[in-house]
Amino acid sequence: MNYQSTTYVSYDGIKLSGYLWKPENKPKAVINLVHGFGEYSERYEHWAQLFNKKGYAVHAIDYRGHGKSDGRRGYIHSFDDFLNDVYVLIQESEKLFPGIPQFIYGHSLGGNIVANYILRRENSFKGAIISSPWFKLAFDPSAITLFFAKTIKSIFPKFTQNANLDVKGISHDQEVINNYIKDPLVHEKISVRMFVEVYKAGDWALEHPDLINIPVLLQHGNADKITSHKASVEFAEKARAQNKNITYKEWEGMYHELHNELKYEEVFTFVVEWIENQL
Repeated sequence: MNYQSTTYVSYDGIKLSGYLWKPENKPKAVINLVHGFGEYSERYEHWAQLFNKKGYAVHAIDYRGHGKSDGRRGYIHSFDDFLNDVYVLIQESEKLFPGIPQFIYGHSLGGNIVANYILRRENSFKGAIISSPWFKLAFDPSAITLFFAKTIKSIFPKFTQNANLDVKGISHDQEVINNYIKDPLVHEKISVRMFVEVYKAGDWALEHPDLINIPVLLQHGNADKITSHKASVEFAEKARAQNKNITYKEWEGMYHELHNELKYEEVFTFVVEWIENQL
């Protein structure tokens, strides 16, 4: 494995930390990784190493406000900020690996971002892997909560508070939970503007699966206490009704971070077999 880190610059001058894990030989394809809310790409190093062993390169960024990248923690001007950061990742991947097939892989908030990216932006991906996406939360906020959030967004959009994530719901592996709690780069900051923008983007994706034009693997644990697996089922069923190329895999009893679950190797095997079927 050949690992390196670098810095990219997004459309508005925000510096983004970039990471690349390369296999020993020329990669069969590149997996462009988009991490979840409050975390960062280096948490996926074990996942990248598994891909490397199978002959795939993994390229990732910490998008704005996360990890080692610049930007106020948990704040965006609009959801397009995330999409534009991912565009930087894709452009750099194409420079690094011209002519090599490209995939995009997003988890949680990253799953929402990836879904919106492939629905809204032109791309040449061989496929997209969407894992435990934040289309909706496992327990949706009430109408009153949403009303106040949208009201505060207009008056004080940068107002930020902790998301109060149920950390025990990320994995059945206690070591993963302990490491998450102790990790100084992990945060739970979210502004009202970011919350509303993500909420609206999730709803928009659920209404537009007809725009899918590449193969999609959508996977979710049905015991996820953080994001709604029922919303993933809804997305997949609507896509199938439009005869879109989507594979939905529901993991029985698994929590939010499928790549960090006790049976993560089983998850990885399923994902890599799906990828190889697209090549």
